[in-house]
Amino acid sequence: MLILVGLLLLLFSGQLVLGLLHANDARNVVAGTHPTSTAQSSKKVTPAPTQNLDAIASTPSPFVAPNNVTLPPLQLPAGYYAIYEQKSGLFVVSSTGNFSRAIPTQGYIYSEAVPPILTPSGQILYSGNGIWLTDIFGGTPTQIADLLPGQVITSMALTDDGKMIAWSTEPVDGLGVIDIHAGPLAAPAVVYEQSALDCPCFRIFSFMNSSGPQADNTLLLTDDRGSHEAVQYGLWSLDLTQTPPIPFPILDENPQQGPLTLTPSSNGLLYSSDEGAVPVPSDYSVPADIAALSYANSLSLTTLNGPSPALGLSQVLLPEQDNLSNSAQYHWVTTPIFSPDARTLAYVEFSSDAQDPYDRHSALYTVQISGSGTSLHAAKPRLLATSTDRLVELGAWFNNHIITFYGDGTLYAMDIQSGALTTIARPGTYTRLIAVVGS
Repeated sequence: MLILVGLLLLLFSGQLVLGLLHANDARNVVAGTHPTSTAQSSKKVTPAPTQNLDAIASTPSPFVAPNNVTLPPLQLPAGYYAIYEQKSGLFVVSSTGNFSRAIPTQGYIYSEAVPPILTPSGQILYSGNGIWLTDIFGGTPTQIADLLPGQVITSMALTDDGKMIAWSTEPVDGLGVIDIHAGPLAAPAVVYEQSALDCPCFRIFSFMNSSGPQADNTLLLTDDRGSHEAVQYGLWSLDLTQTPPIPFPILDENPQQGPLTLTPSSNGLLYSSDEGAVPVPSDYSVPADIAALSYANSLSLTTLNGPSPALGLSQVLLPEQDNLSNSAQYHWVTTPIFSPDARTLAYVEFSSDAQDPYDRHSALYTVQISGSGTSLHAAKPRLLATSTDRLVELGAWFNNHIITFYGDGTLYAMDIQSGALTTIARPGTYTRLIAVVGS
């Protein structure tokens, strides 16, 4: 009898232990903690760096339409890529935000005065310890021109067809000569040289846009007054077919005025008849090399006419401001840019507080352009949006009605027709949008 009772107790104890083990396994399954081997549990997985698109979408936008109206969301088409520049190099990000990578840039040196250029073939031309050409999605950069020791590249330009290149160099210490190089992409040469002590200290503003004999043979020059920063005063033409070529004055730099940008594939010129310095923000909200620039206090539109280019009649888009009692009342213009079809001008207008830390307050404007040549006409500026960001700069056009821009560490795209806005990427530091590629 005792043996029988002992066997029954042993049987019930075994069933109880098995039940507890099954219950524990069930709890492990619910918690997602399936038993693994020691080798499996010690293996670390590093996630790929991707953007949190949900977090981006849920963050309140610092941009609003007039009357504080919230901007609608913008859906960008797939298959496009934005190219942007930071001090560390060049990068490309997809329009849908699911692809981002660094572009190979051997020999790259950041310069606010010499932005990279997208070539018609889809490559990127950039400067550093020479002039380099690289593919956007891989490959090895090719150096097409070297740089002598003690020299710095101060400007760079490319013709619309990508066949002719030009750039300028200056001595780092200001002692020596300024050289202007120009010619076919594969065989440029020095076309003009002067002492760095004899200003105007020329750098290249652009090639002259023309379909006639001037095409690819006329450079537009400006004066940097010995500075290596992104400054440009006055305007001259340099006919490369002359021997020797001699700069011909177009726009006087005194009073302080200078060119801003040309209309695409034509010679409409946007310039400022008054430029000035703006207080440097003490909270480091604006990079030092940008805060120290001279900014336009007016906007005028004209055309360059004749074989020896001369200014045509000018239209004033924004009048000069003089002798205001409060410095915060001044408006300043930065990063004006024409759309690819030259029918829209976009720019950022900002003001600066009169007290430390001299915060800036920005707004986006557009101007509709009609006519061509001597019949070029600009409508009144239209306010597109205002922003609470401390630094706003326009970038490349996505197409004729969508523009990209930077605002306090974030890259955006906006449809100027509907006002719709979207975030492209959040690099988190100062970034310059260079171009958009795709189809």
